[in-house]
Amino acid sequence: MRHWATRIAASIGVAAVVPAVAPAGHAMEVRRAPGSVLVDESFTRDTADSRFIGYGAACLTGAKRGRAEAEATNHPLRGCRRDPAGPVPPGGAARRGYLQLTDAHFEVTGAVMFDSPIPAKNGLVATFEQWQYGNTTREPADGISFFLIDGSRPLTTPGAFGGSLGYAQKLPGGRRDAQFVPGVNGGYLGVGLDALGEYFGDGEGRGNGCERRSPAGTAFRPPAPGPNVVSVRGPGDGIEGYCLLAATAGKRPARGFWPSTLPGKLHGGRRTIPAGATAQRAEALLAPVKRTVRVAVSSGRAPIVRVFIDFQDGEGFRRVLRFRAPKPVPDTVKFGFAASTGPRTDVHLIRRVVLRGK
Repeated sequence: MRHWATRIAASIGVAAVVPAVAPAGHAMEVRRAPGSVLVDESFTRDTADSRFIGYGAACLTGAKRGRAEAEATNHPLRGCRRDPAGPVPPGGAARRGYLQLTDAHFEVTGAVMFDSPIPAKNGLVATFEQWQYGNTTREPADGISFFLIDGSRPLTTPGAFGGSLGYAQKLPGGRRDAQFVPGVNGGYLGVGLDALGEYFGDGEGRGNGCERRSPAGTAFRPPAPGPNVVSVRGPGDGIEGYCLLAATAGKRPARGFWPSTLPGKLHGGRRTIPAGATAQRAEALLAPVKRTVRVAVSSGRAPIVRVFIDFQDGEGFRRVLRFRAPKPVPDTVKFGFAASTGPRTDVHLIRRVVLRGK
């Protein structure tokens, strides 16, 4: 795995971080005839496709509330905890529900994993809605990841959380005496929709074993290098790989954060939902906070990855990243979503997940 990750980093290079965004502005998506639907799950009901495995705090707001799930365990998707924190959608709201990865409790992790292989050899397009909002701390954290793994490998556990967003590996606190938490098994591609911005950096051992490292460096110290950044990491296994491939980060000034080249905010500004709000009212309040994401992986001898986002600003989908895909693209993939909170909090929601063949 070390040699594979190193070869990928050398051929793609972190130089792709800046040119990945179209220099003449954010390109509008070219509409194409849709391919065959491979997965279609709205997460609006009180149940979901049984092939989705819940992990940690992940739950369905469409189902009746129940007890809190134990951290770091797998479970069928069901209702959210009875003592939510932050402005979450109401429970028991079937037909207007959401997949809630986390509420705004401190130090919680949540993920869903689709542990059934789907074809990817001829290309793949994934579209989903995501919400990041409702932080009860000054800054929101951490963000949401969408990831693909080699479909021949089991997907029963996410990767490390915090700045690794449930995809990459992590050396907690960057301490040399700490023990690495491995990344997701057989990782192929991890898209980080990163409100805080740590996923962009190689602090805490992210990208361990990669020939080229993140331009944000390998040191782990606050603040995070670049908030409101979409970063993509490549193949990894265990504690090696998960190299940074591309990010929506511009040229860093002499001091301060790496600037984001995104034409909008990943994080929504909503901080409250009135107590006792109906599911319909909550849905209306959350509509402007939604960001719809599309990740397209092409096929052929020179496969390309494109990431598009609709920021609900009337401009539709805009391409925010374009870069060479790690080769080879697996014949089949499995996928998942992950999010977490820590000393900073946020509400993380997912809806209307559709994967199509190309």
